[in-house]
Amino acid sequence: MTVVAIAFAALAAVALAYGALYQHEAVAGQDDSHNGLSWAHFTELLGNRRWLLGLAIMGLGTAGNLVALALAPVMVVQPIGAVSLIVSVLLGIRHRGLRVNRRLVQAVLWCTAGVTVFVALSATAARTEVHLGADALPLFWITAIVVGLGMIIMLAFRHLPQLILIITAGLLFACVATNAHLVSVQFLRAGLDQVTLINVAVLLAAVGLGTWFVQNSYAAGPPEMVIAGLTVIDPIGAVILGTIVLGEVAAAPVWLIIVITITGLVACAGVVVLSRYHPDVKDREAQRRDARRSMTDTEEC
Repeated sequence: MTVVAIAFAALAAVALAYGALYQHEAVAGQDDSHNGLSWAHFTELLGNRRWLLGLAIMGLGTAGNLVALALAPVMVVQPIGAVSLIVSVLLGIRHRGLRVNRRLVQAVLWCTAGVTVFVALSATAARTEVHLGADALPLFWITAIVVGLGMIIMLAFRHLPQLILIITAGLLFACVATNAHLVSVQFLRAGLDQVTLINVAVLLAAVGLGTWFVQNSYAAGPPEMVIAGLTVIDPIGAVILGTIVLGEVAAAPVWLIIVITITGLVACAGVVVLSRYHPDVKDREAQRRDARRSMTDTEEC
């Protein structure tokens, strides 16, 4: 079953990369989208065929990922999403004329290598257990807290750096993945009557809020950054929840957990490098500097 789960997760990762490409093009093409997406922007997107195509592709990918989560532990499934970062960069080169620099290659390699080793080690140690009734409550409360913090960020700040947006989206979807695994295992092993509906409810809330952060991330910068957040922050957050809350590596030796932690930090470092040295990000910074310089010159005149 683990092999089948990995195959579904890999296909879902490819779908995520294509969906992100189409949705980013639709969002970035809107007037004034770089200042943040309003409800008017979202309404306009609902009539955009390219955005809807991206949504449909990502929907298929999500379905594949849900199947994978039902067949294997969270620690095995979620990190495979790193495949989409490589696919996203290749699509960017072909469709957007993305310029490849040394830092970009380094960041992608760090993310991919870190998450690949992460998957390999997790697959040897992770075990799936059924959590029923009160045992499912800790995950519910953690997800509720993350959703609450996300709501505060959404309401209090309109203009946020893309890195903050993708970190928040990644944490929300980590909660989504972990709750999806929990309720799917409940259904498959204990029956529909044992599914904890509060976990389903908080899962749906995290999906809605996480989607808002993802769409704003598209408006704030390149799609590769969004993919990096969803394929590094998301799985690492999911693995932490799987380890601490679901006890998926309760029997693993300490040295293995330490190595897994190190590989996760390497992958996170790749995201930070990507956020600073991505060609599109550097171009935007140059444009902002030129704009500030022009305003200064105008004021002096």
